[in-house]
Amino acid sequence: MIEIPAKKIPSVEELYETILDRSPPPLPGFEEIVLEKALARAGKIHGYLMDRADRMEEDCILCAEKKARRSMTRHAFETPWEDEPVAKLFCSDECGNIYLYEEPWAYFLCNKCEREICEQNPRNGWHIQYRSYEGETVCLRCYEELILENGVEREKLEQGLIPGMFFSFGNGEPLEAGYKELPEFSNFFVRTGYDAKRFIKRALSLMDDGKKVVICYENLAKGGGEGYVTLMAKESR
Repeated sequence: MIEIPAKKIPSVEELYETILDRSPPPLPGFEEIVLEKALARAGKIHGYLMDRADRMEEDCILCAEKKARRSMTRHAFETPWEDEPVAKLFCSDECGNIYLYEEPWAYFLCNKCEREICEQNPRNGWHIQYRSYEGETVCLRCYEELILENGVEREKLEQGLIPGMFFSFGNGEPLEAGYKELPEFSNFFVRTGYDAKRFIKRALSLMDDGKKVVICYENLAKGGGEGYVTLMAKESR
């Protein structure tokens, strides 16, 4: 959320002093009552000005029934790869939470970079834009950083899963990080359970030898039932 610049609106103390300057001197014995009323009036005026300043010309992007409020503005990222967020204008926290966290335009909070990011976006091919890493939900950019630094999780391989991600064409990111392809498992076609077990067994053996392992998705069928994957590894340091 964004804060309203304090300098544009007089503070309660400034309004209080202005009210006192413009008021006639209180009668003897009524000084305390006059001061209390002046302070209450200053607080009421300040609240009114803050409320007026908080209202925007744009409608709430969810309900479109009320004007958006500056204090309700949320900033979210359409894809994990963008550096600048998009401002989302809402009239209330309720509208903001419905828009960000409920379908069809659900967003998630990355537990690593702490950004609110769209779960799926047509600009990214409708791919799911998050992964689970060591029990934490992280965006694809953070997931890439984690597996390039530490390798994929052994626990997932032992569960019969093939954890990985799509890198740039040619798998430039893991290559730059020092990983090398295993020729026999480059563009390896996983079609059956036997193929998956063979691939996983080799990945685990590399880990047993003290290597870090990264798995690159090359071309997967819808739903991930089968597809081509590449196994890459490098020495742990």
